[in-house]
Formats: sequence, structure tokens, C-alpha cells
Amino acid sequence: MKKLTTGILILVLSSSLAIANAQQKKNDTVRTQEIEGVVVTALGIKREKKALGYATSQVGGGDLQKSGETNVIQGLAGKVAGVQVTGTAGTPGASSKIVIRGQKSIELSSQPLIVLDGQIIDNSYNNNAGSGTNIGGVDDSNRAVDINPDDIESVNVLKGGAAAALYGEGARNGVIIYVSKKGRKRKGIGIDFSTTVGYDMLSNMINLQKTYAAGTNGVAYIDPAQYGSDGFPLTGGTNQSWGPLISSVSGLKAYDNVKNFYQTGVTNNYNLALSGGGENGNFRASFGHLNQTGIVPNTSLKKTSFNINSEYKFTEQLKVGGDFLYSNTTGIRAQKGSNVSGIMLSLLRMPSTYDVRDYQTAQGYNKNYFSAYDNPFYTVYNNPYTDETNRVIFNGHINYNYSKSLNAIVRAGVDTYTTHAQQNYSFSSNGNSTADGTGQVILDTFTKSLYNLDLIFNGIFDITDNINLNYNIGGQINSTFFNDQYSVGSTMLEINQYNLSNFSNYKAQNADYKQIRRGIFGSLEFGFYDQVYLTLTGRNDWNSALPKQNNSYFYPSISASWLFNKTLGLPSWVNLGKIRASYASTYAAPLSYNVITPYITPLFTDSFGPQLTSPYNSVGAYGFSTILRNSNLKPEHNKEFEIGLELEMFKRLHLNASAYKSTNYDLLITLPIAPSSGYSTYYTNGPSVENKGLEVSLGYDIFKKENFSWDFTLNWAMNRNKVVDLSGVPNNSAMGSDYFSGNLTPTISLGQPLGVFYGSAYRRDNSGNLIIGSDGLPILSSESQLIGNPNPDWTGGFRNNLRYKNLSLSFLLDFRKGGDIWNGTLARLNRLGMTQASAENRSGTYVIPGVLEDGSPNNIAISNKTYYVSYLGDGSGSANETAIEKDINWLRLRDVTLSYNFSKVISQSMGLSFVKNAELSLSARNLFLITNYKGIDPENSFAGSSSNTQGFDYFNNPNTRSYYLTFKFGF
Repeated sequence: MKKLTTGILILVLSSSLAIANAQQKKNDTVRTQEIEGVVVTALGIKREKKALGYATSQVGGGDLQKSGETNVIQGLAGKVAGVQVTGTAGTPGASSKIVIRGQKSIELSSQPLIVLDGQIIDNSYNNNAGSGTNIGGVDDSNRAVDINPDDIESVNVLKGGAAAALYGEGARNGVIIYVSKKGRKRKGIGIDFSTTVGYDMLSNMINLQKTYAAGTNGVAYIDPAQYGSDGFPLTGGTNQSWGPLISSVSGLKAYDNVKNFYQTGVTNNYNLALSGGGENGNFRASFGHLNQTGIVPNTSLKKTSFNINSEYKFTEQLKVGGDFLYSNTTGIRAQKGSNVSGIMLSLLRMPSTYDVRDYQTAQGYNKNYFSAYDNPFYTVYNNPYTDETNRVIFNGHINYNYSKSLNAIVRAGVDTYTTHAQQNYSFSSNGNSTADGTGQVILDTFTKSLYNLDLIFNGIFDITDNINLNYNIGGQINSTFFNDQYSVGSTMLEINQYNLSNFSNYKAQNADYKQIRRGIFGSLEFGFYDQVYLTLTGRNDWNSALPKQNNSYFYPSISASWLFNKTLGLPSWVNLGKIRASYASTYAAPLSYNVITPYITPLFTDSFGPQLTSPYNSVGAYGFSTILRNSNLKPEHNKEFEIGLELEMFKRLHLNASAYKSTNYDLLITLPIAPSSGYSTYYTNGPSVENKGLEVSLGYDIFKKENFSWDFTLNWAMNRNKVVDLSGVPNNSAMGSDYFSGNLTPTISLGQPLGVFYGSAYRRDNSGNLIIGSDGLPILSSESQLIGNPNPDWTGGFRNNLRYKNLSLSFLLDFRKGGDIWNGTLARLNRLGMTQASAENRSGTYVIPGVLEDGSPNNIAISNKTYYVSYLGDGSGSANETAIEKDINWLRLRDVTLSYNFSKVISQSMGLSFVKNAELSLSARNLFLITNYKGIDPENSFAGSSSNTQGFDYFNNPNTRSYYLTFKFGF
């Protein structure tokens, strides 16, 4: 692929340079004028910004590229008020989760709809060949990773229900609209080429001790696991570092295993685009290739994409266009989390006297300090998870403009991809589902297709000289199909041959999924005296996933805006003064096949194994699903109110503020049921959840001179989430299953935000003092309690841009205030004696502040080990509350870019007038992080982007600090 990529680049670039040289003496002075104040809204409909009665936010494609992120979702982090983006890790292709205005669902996705050039596209996360849970397996990609950020011209974020109501299903979480770069009217062919080289490094790490050796009682040293002549362990070793001083044991020394394991990742990114246009049409064709290696050895992401879009006007009335994207994305992924093959789990628990690089026996088998874990090096080289995705996104449109009052648009599109994934577990690995080291291969082929068809009629009527009507009416069909072919081979016959025929046990299964939604919609926008605008929209959908009596639902919205600067005759320096308000009702249906309880193949599993599956001992079985489905399901229902203020003054100051209240009813949930019914859980509608919040965006052009400019943009948002009605659901019910500890759960609690932490806690007196038992440790409460809230108090971002002549500097600060995190990583490392804090006073004692049961101050001293194992750790007698880190704040330099544009130097001094743009940029990502969090990084999504669980940190893979050098040329 590398040779092919290089060859294509050389061929296309040399051909394009020849064309450009032939035209270098011609001036390219004609350019397409942008329509000022026009934004793309629902269904690709363009509307004047002043008429909108709801909040939208725009992000330029250049800002996406400045972040250095390969994922267009992660590239939005810190840039838009009310939009919270969370990355799972710094490994290549790791997924990112995006939520607008708070969590709105329990089991359905709370993420927004993603639209590319009018086509609804898939952004799901599929880890089908992984561990079967979100808390183990690998850091896989959300599918927006297939989009090349270099091809994006702009991003429009539709936040509220009124903004998204016309999209219907899925839009209640908001809509992210990506618009690709298009060709422009010009002479000749335009050529844009860029190349980037980047370096990724480990950003932060927990401070591990290198003073004490492996052991359990502080006296005797325990040797690492010993392996026999057959390569199998004779002894188990230990994962505890409560042994003697390393310096007291002859022959021992400490290793920096974190440094010895992680490496510098390298990114190479090439982009080439050809574009042109004339009176009747335009085109743009681009090629991009990304090759990224990770800080974890033998991990990578490679992405090759081709993008072609074109539009041609056959007559003054008829215009036809299309957008085509092909991408090939391959990855080698890193194991994470609650997983005996997990990289961080094994690496951070490793006694410092063991060299992580000693990872295999003479036979090539797994070798580690603790035989129950896979050595991290053995995992990355012998247990690879590989995947390849081929994807096509196509969108074609026909626009017939009969008159000002009648315009017809037909748009059809498809987003289809196939992912082939394979997870190998080598012979001797502990990671296979039976945890017996006999090897395993998991093969998965996942195909998904989204089809979209729109028919839209629109136009403008002038009712009077001062009143006009802008209307849209149409219909839409959306279809989703996927097929999953899954095969597992267990117990190898020939060592480390991963053909299914090489396994004595074989299991195969497949799943098919179909869902069709049909909708009709319309909107009426009245404009009065160019000062007041009133917009009414309505949409009705019919969804195949719901029972007949509930499968039709109507989405109404109403919004209004008042340009009070015109009505009140304010001074000319008030360029815009607008008050807006909106109301909308939206819906979200369940996934298909939740109305009738199906027969399934039985499967019993946990994150460690072993698994029990059918067929078992060659005996097959079927049975009813243990989840009782519901023939009376209703869609989730959202109602949202929003008011806002927009100001533009002196042509420099831009203010946009919003307040909203969003209530979500009939949330879908899986609840426990009496086993005597024959089922374990049932699927039903349940609680109601409310989100209330404020959003502010402020921009100011401080200086606007020919040789010097300076501007900034500040965004700030606060959201309050609360369960307002349980609707029969037991209070403090668990929310989903993506959590680790059995007595620590994200819950649904009346009056509290979704996902608050309930877990074990200590008894306290009326003054809040810990009650200490006779052993010197706090006494556990008999019941779980509310111990944490992962939702932040507020979030914000600050973008600053400076330019002096041809030199420019831009940086983005990302900040967050509040929110709690369960730092299970640190708690476990304290328990095992691996933290530096646990090593600083090994011979000392501690008195935990509190009172004895008789009310007197505690005076019972406990050992260092007891303090870190059973109080600050998660050992026997501990409570989850001590692992909750409260009120976590951060200030992060999300990105910084220093650029120099030397176009004039080349075109004038060197006589190369055909060079229209030449720029050199130095940039960095995550350059610094200031936080009170004791873990690795508070930006953490342990369960991945497909989960609504947040605030859990348990041996997730770390983030990276990155540096980039970019050259851009335009001809």
C-alpha cells in the first residue's frame, strides 16, 4: 500500500503541476462568493441565519485540522458550547463519544445524528470480535473515523429539538452536519497538496514505586512465576509488591517498565485534491492516506480515502450533483480494561523487579511475573486484534428550479461498509474465553448499510411587499440493514495456526437486522418586515421497529426570532440584535426485534471467562431469550423549550446565548424480573429525565488590520441532568451493565442525574465523621449509598488566533469544572502496593480521622499496608467511596499551531506565480494538562463510545501528547 500510495501521489502531482505551469501566467481572480449569513440546516435546507429561532454553531474545517485528530468527532472537542466530546484512549483509531446538551437515554444512544453532504451516515462502534463486553476487549473505532478531516469544509451543529425536528428519528440528540469541500469557479485546475508527519508520546502516567519488591508480608520476596521445560508455569508468582526493599535482596534491581514498554508513535498523513469549475459546474477529487503507529507496540491505524464530488447545471432550471467517498481503514488494536490480556492491567501491576521485556519462554509461550496475566509484550505481539473496513458513501441529487415559488429536490444516498475483524489468542494466553491457555480465534464479518431517499419541494412566496413565506414539504425513507457472521474456534490442534479447521471446538452464528422508517414532513417560515420570523414544522414517521398501535408518531416544532435592532431603530454599530425562542417534540424508537421474545442460542459469560455456550459437549440447544420483550413498546419522547439572545456589534463582537429545558419521557430500559417467570429481565418503557442548561459563545475581533489581526472565541456551557419520574422503575436501579465492580453501579435515582454512582460507603455520625471500628478501619455501612456524580458542573473552550503579516498563532484551551470519577485503577494499585504513595512510609502507621463507636476521637493506629490495602485500596473491608475522586477539574491545551505562509516568497521572489498557497505549520496536541485528578487522565471513557456509562477509570489505555509538522501547497 505504501508503494502504491507514493506512486499515485507522484503521478497525480506531476501531471497537475504540468497543467498548472501551462497556466501560471493567467490570473485566477474569479471565485465563488459565499452566501453571507446562510447556514445549512435540517435535510440540507439552507436558511438565513437571522431567521433561525434556535441555536446552531459552526466550526470551520481548518479548526478540525488544527486539532491534529484523525477522528472528525474528536476534532470537535472544546470547540462548541454544550457539546461534550470524550475520547476513550490515545491508541490509534480509539473511539470518541459526543453528547449534546446532556444524556437523554438509558439504553439507546445519547449521541447525535451524523450527516455528511445530506446523507445520514453511520457512527456506530462495533467490537464484535472482542471480549463481548464494553469494559474489556480492545479500543475500537467509531465509524466517523473513516471520514478524512482534510475533506471537510465546515461543520454545523444543530443542538436543539427545533433545529433537528425535520430529521426525525435519531435527531432528538442533535445533528452534526459535515459539509465537504467543493470545487469553485476558476480558470484551470486547482491543486492542493499537504503532507504531515507527527509524533505521539505518552502524556501522563500514575507514579509507580520502584523501591519495594514482590511479596505479601513485607519480609519475604516472592519470585516471579517459574516455568518448566514444557513452557508452562510451575508457580504462579504474585501481583503484589508488599515485599522487602529491592536493595536488600541480592541480584534484584528495579526496571522502568512503563518506559521500556511504551514507544513513540509516528503519523504520516498525505492529502491531494484537484478541483475546478466554470459557469455550469464544478468538481473536486481528493486522495488521502494516513499511516499511524501507536505508543503501544504493534498497534496501528491505516486509512486510505478517495472523495469525488461534482455538480453540473444542464439548464437554468436543472442541476445534478453527487458526492462519492470510498475509504479503506485497517487497524491493529490494543487490549484494554478489565481483561487478563489487558495491557495496562498487567503492566501497572507488574512488580518493578520484573523486566517486562522478558515476555516469552524458550517455547514462545507467555511468560510473566504473575502467571494468571498475559505479559503486555506477549499480548501485543501474539494476541493481535486486526480489522479492515471498506466503506462507500454515495449521495446524488437532482434539483429542478421551476420558479422562485417552486423548487424540487430528489436526493438518494447510501452508506455501506463491511468490517472483517479477527482476534487471536495464542496458545498459552490467558485471554481466551475458557481461560485455559489452549488458544482461540474469533472471526467476525459485519456488514451494515443505510439507505436514504428524500423528495423535497420548496419555494418562496411574497404575500405582500413586507411579508413572505418560505415553505418546504416532502417525504423521506430511511432503511437500515446489517448482517453479522461470527465464528469462534477454541482449543488449538497445531500451535498458533489460526485457521478454523485447526480447532477442536467450533461455534458459528449469524444475525440479521432490518429497520425501515418512512416519514413525511413540512415547514412554513413567515418573514414579517425583515424583522420577525416565525417557523412551523411538522413531521410524521412510521417505524417498523414498533408494534402497529405505536409505530406512528408526529414531531411538531415552532420557533420565532425577532431582530429588535431593526424594530427599535438601534444605532448602526449594533449590527444584529436578535431574540429567539423555540419548542419541539421529537421521538426515538427502539432497535428492531424488541416486540416479540425470540429463541436464541444460550450464552453465559463474564469479562474473565470461562464461557458456557451452546453447543456444549457437542449438544446443541435453543431457548427463549432470558429478556422478555414487550408487545406494547412506545418510542422515547422528548420535549424541548429554548430561548436565546444573539448580538453582533461594531462588526467585531459576537454573542450567542441560550437557555433550554429538555424532558425525555418513556425511556427504554431492561429491568430485573422474578426468575419464576422464566426470564431474568424484561424490556419496557420507564423513567423520565430532564436536562436544563445555559450556553454562551462570545467572539471578539480585537484587531483587524492588514498586517495584524487578533481574535478570540470563548464558549461556556452548563447542563443539569435529573431523573424526574421513575414510572414504576425501582429507585436506584442499575443503569446498563458497563461497569466493573459489583457493589459500585451507575444508577437511575429519583431526583439525581442519570448514572450517579451508588456503592459501598462507611458509616458516619451526625456530624459526618467516620465511625472507626476496633481494627482501626472505618465501619462499612450496611447499604449502598450515593457516593458520586460523574456529570461536570460546566465545560468551556477558548480559541485564540493571532496573525502578524504571514505568521499566525492559534491555540485552543479546553476546560472543565466538577464531576466525580471512580478511580478504580489507583485503588487497585494502592491495594497491590504499586503506588509511590504506598512506598513512602512502609514502616509507618496511620490513624484515620474519625470517631470510635463511643464517640471519642479515633486513636487506633494501623499499618501502612492495612491503610493502603483496606482503606485507600479496594481490598477487604474497603468501601467504593474512597476510590471516588470528587470535583475533578481540568485545563487542557487541546491544540496549538504556529504557521508561516510563504506563498508570496515563492510566487514573487522565485517567479512561480502559479503557486497560490504555501504554508508551513508546527502544531501540538494535548501539550499540557492541569488537573486535580490523581489518575492518568480525567478524559476517560472506560466503556467506549457505544456506552452511556461515564466516570469509570479502570486500567484504560492512556492518552498521548502529539507534535506535528505540516506542509501545504496550493497551485
